[in-house]
Amino acid sequence: MDAKEITWIKKHGKKAQGKNEYIEYLESCIKLSFKKAILANCYQCMGFYGSGKRDDCEIVDCPLYPYMPYRRGIEKVKKVLSEKQQESVQKLVTFRSVARKTASGKI
Repeated sequence: MDAKEITWIKKHGKKAQGKNEYIEYLESCIKLSFKKAILANCYQCMGFYGSGKRDDCEIVDCPLYPYMPYRRGIEKVKKVLSEKQQESVQKLVTFRSVARKTASGKI
């Protein structure tokens, strides 16, 4: 992004969570923390809150939606795994456990 766009965001982008984080990322291109990255992403995705409203985006399919700063009081829904998925997860946990023990020399 060039300096004109960053200046535009600073001047016209609504003051909301994520504005400073987004500008920080654009200016320095450093890796942001998990929380800052989510705030910056939501700020950008919502069009810099150009409408002036800091509403829930209501894009529940977005993987970051549970962390959206202006999300309404909707509880995080726990994903229900099928039996096959549960078996796969258990195999993965067992594999990682054995791999860690092998790497540390405990086996």
